Amino acid sequence: GVTQIDRVVEVVEETLKGNVVRLQGKKDLPSLDLPKIRRNQFIEIIPINTGCLGSCTYCKTRHARGKLGSYAPEALLARAKQAIGEGVREIWLTSEDTGAYGRDIGTNIAQLLNLLVDALPPEVMLRVGMTNPPYILEHLESIARVLNHPRVFSFLHIPVQSGNN
Repeated sequence: GVTQIDRVVEVVEETLKGNVVRLQGKKDLPSLDLPKIRRNQFIEIIPINTGCLGSCTYCKTRHARGKLGSYAPEALLARAKQAIGEGVREIWLTSEDTGAYGRDIGTNIAQLLNLLVDALPPEVMLRVGMTNPPYILEHLESIARVLNHPRVFSFLHIPVQSGNN
């Protein structure tokens, strides 16, 4: 599964030997330090969590990604600082639901955003990825303040996949 991305080389090698490989178990979050090639050298895309807390009938995210698993704020800050040291000028935070960030580890998206904004140098911008309405609404005022910060893009991707009156 997606939590075993760090084993891609092993799987390819075994497959080339003619072996069938099945990695069915779930494990901890993948390392934030896996090698990557940026499509744009000035943008670092950082996953802040994986999985989901929902059980929407139209969505398979929880089945595919499992329950919510959030990275520690300190690990995300370290990754951002490393990327900035490599010349990145935009940090994009991503996940299946950024609004749910931290509910499993005793923090929340507003606290993470404030931590990152306080640490960003003046030439670096921050962008928040997709969020579903249920969890972001709990932090709406704090999120609005962060989105008004001069080093934060005033942007939220909020999908409207199902609804009622």
